[in-house]
Amino acid sequence: MKAKVRLGESSFMDDIRITQKKEGVLKWELQSKKAVFVTDNEVKLTSVQLRFPEKELSLTSERGAYDIDKSNLTIEGNIRASTKDYDIIASTLFWDSSRNEILSDREVRIVGKRFFVEGGALAATADSAKLHNRVKAVFNGK
Repeated sequence: MKAKVRLGESSFMDDIRITQKKEGVLKWELQSKKAVFVTDNEVKLTSVQLRFPEKELSLTSERGAYDIDKSNLTIEGNIRASTKDYDIIASTLFWDSSRNEILSDREVRIVGKRFFVEGGALAATADSAKLHNRVKAVFNGK
């Protein structure tokens, strides 16, 4: 995709893609229909799609904010993250790229084929995810 830069009262780009690679391997890719530069460091995003190929995880959301200096991302609005085994549904998530950690202080639901788990907060790393506050789980047998 090619970005179109338009200058006016504020600067923005249409149809953007941001990728991060490590040693030639794609770690994540972010796509957004529109990116508005609020400051030199903060970019507001609309229609966000985020993909983590190694985890086979894809995430969609209505909007987000990207911190250019820290590479942190806050996403909000009907978030759905999907893998082959489960979906994560939330209204807000914060990704701390320096710690590779996803956090939320709002309700998060994880729905699989035979289970449903929800909690009032989430802390997730590359190795684990922990739900906190009012955790409820339902498991269905075969």
